[in-house]
Amino acid sequence: MPPRHTDDTIIPIDEKFIMGGSGIPYGTMLRGYQDNTVGPYRRYPLGGRVMMKYLTELRFPFSDNPTVYGLLFAEMGNNWLSFAEADPFDLKRSAGFGIRMFMPMLGMLGFDMGYGFDDIPFTEKSPEGWRFHVLFGMPL
Repeated sequence: MPPRHTDDTIIPIDEKFIMGGSGIPYGTMLRGYQDNTVGPYRRYPLGGRVMMKYLTELRFPFSDNPTVYGLLFAEMGNNWLSFAEADPFDLKRSAGFGIRMFMPMLGMLGFDMGYGFDDIPFTEKSPEGWRFHVLFGMPL
């Protein structure tokens, strides 16, 4: 008999969805919010089993060699503990701008300013407001 899949199964924290900020060290990027604070949280991120994220980015090339470009972005997303709690209309929204540079020994390096439009209950800001993010590699 195959194993049952229920909500009380144990899923390691590194397999769950954690969202917010630049996504460093183990989350999913949602600029404009503090790192790893979007979604289920109790003094630490619980991680969710359901995630929804939308992202659009408009890039403006400044130089081909070395690669340098500016960007404008708009994002929205959230994660939940289970499908029963998931609400596709409860998404945290953000927008902002940034710059990317390709550094041969480091890879892609990015600096972003994002504005979080929605409240996160346990943080000090309401709404989140402007946040600065440093990115390494190619975020999705």
